[in-house]
Amino acid sequence: MRWFGCFLAIFFVATGTCWSQSGEADATNAIDAIAQQLKVQAYRAYYGKGQPVDYARALALYRQAAERGDAEAQFVTGGMLYQGQGTDPDKRGGFKWLLQAAEQGKVSPESLAIIGAMYLRGSTVPQNYLEAKKWLADAAEQGNLAAQNDLAYLYYNGLGGERDYEKALTLYEKAALQGDAMAQANVGLMYATGSGTDTDKARGYAWYSLAASRGNTIASINRNNLMMDMSWEELNRAQAISLELYRQVENMTKPKLITPEPQE
Repeated sequence: MRWFGCFLAIFFVATGTCWSQSGEADATNAIDAIAQQLKVQAYRAYYGKGQPVDYARALALYRQAAERGDAEAQFVTGGMLYQGQGTDPDKRGGFKWLLQAAEQGKVSPESLAIIGAMYLRGSTVPQNYLEAKKWLADAAEQGNLAAQNDLAYLYYNGLGGERDYEKALTLYEKAALQGDAMAQANVGLMYATGSGTDTDKARGYAWYSLAASRGNTIASINRNNLMMDMSWEELNRAQAISLELYRQVENMTKPKLITPEPQE
């Protein structure tokens, strides 16, 4: 069937194109094969398959495959650099590789959140709220806590678009239920002041109380100040809500790292 493909190529373009395309395909396949071999060796070093765990060796091998354009290797290299596995943390280098992987379609909620956060804060890349919102929205939709917090901040302050307290509150609540104390304090503030929702002092107190129990000093101060303006009925309701929220939050899952996908 190869001659048939060559015939079609000759029919539409100049003679010899078929052989050129075939040569390019063979070269691409060879590069892919080398990248695959590098990734296999890197995987074994990362997880200690038949050898001691060696993150530094794994990173070096993944980086070689990444430099050949392999999206999975770019993704893992970016994650290891950003997280400081096999090297000192390198957020600039991690961002570069994670972005390259993302542009090839290789992402995770964690990598999307990192890219969005970098654009939001102008860290290693020029600050761009629209770019930040684009990457954070995908990560937040997939349940990433950090992205939910950052995206809520954008909506609350009207950065990269119109201010939207309701969207901000929804996102802060999702992050708060995953155990983030700052998000819990922000939710408390929004209920206490009626931002994006009706004013509800009892629910505001409850969220403040939960954040305070996790060491948030500002939430503790706000809770005590709010309590001075509450009835006993509201206070009893607030403490009941606090206990309910505490039980929900304790069932949260731990955040994930960016790691090579386990193989059989």
